Amino acid sequence: MTEKQLHPFAALQIFRKTLVLYLVPLVNVLFERNWEALRAALRQDIVLFLLVCGVSWVILRASSWSLDENGTLCLHWKLLFRFDRTVRGASLAALTIERPFYFRLAGASRVTLYPMGEPKKRTLTLCLTKGDAAQLADQLLPVEAPSLHRPKGGERAALGLLGANGLSTLALFLLAIRQSRQGPDRYELAFAQINFLAGLAARWLPTGAAWLLAFAGFLLGLSLIRSFVQTVHYEVWHTADQIGSSGGWLDRFEIRVKTAEISYADVRLSPFARLLRRWPVFVTAGGCSPELPLFVYRSGEEALFRELLPEFRMPPDLLARTEQRSLIFFAPAGIPFALCALLTLISVYTLPSLTVTLLFPTVFFAAGLAGGMMGYRREGVWLRDGQLTLRRQRGIYLHSICVFHPDLCLTANQSPWAANVDRTNLTFAFPGRVKLTVRSVPWRDAQKCFEFLENPLRR
Repeated sequence: MTEKQLHPFAALQIFRKTLVLYLVPLVNVLFERNWEALRAALRQDIVLFLLVCGVSWVILRASSWSLDENGTLCLHWKLLFRFDRTVRGASLAALTIERPFYFRLAGASRVTLYPMGEPKKRTLTLCLTKGDAAQLADQLLPVEAPSLHRPKGGERAALGLLGANGLSTLALFLLAIRQSRQGPDRYELAFAQINFLAGLAARWLPTGAAWLLAFAGFLLGLSLIRSFVQTVHYEVWHTADQIGSSGGWLDRFEIRVKTAEISYADVRLSPFARLLRRWPVFVTAGGCSPELPLFVYRSGEEALFRELLPEFRMPPDLLARTEQRSLIFFAPAGIPFALCALLTLISVYTLPSLTVTLLFPTVFFAAGLAGGMMGYRREGVWLRDGQLTLRRQRGIYLHSICVFHPDLCLTANQSPWAANVDRTNLTFAFPGRVKLTVRSVPWRDAQKCFEFLENPLRR
């Protein structure tokens, strides 16, 4: 078992955490506004930079890692005292390999290990060379005879649109539909919207708000491009005991998840997903929650879905019982919506130039209020085909969730008002300290969930 050094890019994490230190000396420059203060600030920044470089060199020299033939990783620290952390491949719930563009230029990879039951802050991240990262992943979570699936055409477009970049989807959804029908280059098409947004802002908004809107449109365009770039060379695969995906163009990524350690699978339904008739599926294992969906399947074509996750069951297509249900669903968006709507009405008579500007937050919170209405009508828990399923509303997303992991903690929280109407909030706590809360559930439905989890023969 040979000890190996970390990649020098491991020091980037130290530089990122100390970035604020370089900005502190520049604060005086903002107040003094003279060249002497600037030179003094630069001298202090140079001293801090050299100090951090020295600390980084010491850490790199004192750190090493080794991997034995049994698939056990050991991270070593030898400076003044010895510290070792050991992770066995059998104890992992998931593993990710990330290679951002600047990492690829230096031949580096960032490997993150997710031990079973550990929260996200207890994950282990290593910066290794490309070859060492591949060797480590193959030793800890080997992939044997995988079945591959590569999304194409509309499925790939939906994968990019329905990922975590919700704002891109919200602002540029119609743009993406136009692209898929007419076929212009996606990069040119995204940037072409900047001129349109700038013209719209200049016509209707005050100068400051116009600049903010144009800048926001620019960022949204970049975000949409990033979503599509992530889907280049994307593929999803599964074996007898694992499921995973890989892809990316400028930034490469790979994820490997043990099927037995999946806490839950989440189908996120948004208004745009309903229009596309394609459902993105996310999985969570321990503290690992990938940014992109594992795959996207078309409504009515669940063959791949059943092949990858045969135990998954969607919650029944039923409306939740709303009699005497709590109005807490409307509070997060309803209160700011009422305030913005009131300010908008007042501005019509007192300051008409701000009316259009105030309409933007009003519409934003109105969308959140519509999401609250969806949660009021659809949120709940059900048992279906021996699986515990639930729906919960967050923003404009309705999460349809199937619970996989049997080792979870279920908590019922009742206020005096909820107890009076036989309702409760259910909180599901999964390994990795991941929690899901379903609000205002009828107590008889909660009792069924407790009875199901207490049954030792449920699996």
